[in-house]
Amino acid sequence: MLGAIIISAAILGAIVMTIEDGDFPGWIPLTLCCLAASLPAVLINYYLPPGWFILGLAVGAVTGGCALSALLGMSVKRACMAAAIYLAAKVCLALLILLFHLFMTR
Repeated sequence: MLGAIIISAAILGAIVMTIEDGDFPGWIPLTLCCLAASLPAVLINYYLPPGWFILGLAVGAVTGGCALSALLGMSVKRACMAAAIYLAAKVCLALLILLFHLFMTR
């Protein structure tokens, strides 16, 4: 679990570094932002039907964007874009792992 949070923080840090053209913001703020983006998305997706997963991603992007804006001093628009890219990357990575698992079990 801790390894997944650290990898998520590294992915989000790479996205923020690319958008802001700056240095790595630090592990603690990025870890908090990853949790702020992921937890609402997971909780909302738990209670909604599977076809509505995009709503959980949208809520996660907004909460993650607000956390990025508050902790790193980014504008809210750029922070929400970074959080949305982060959550889209997480979905793509999960789909790749699922496809790899499906092909390896045949």
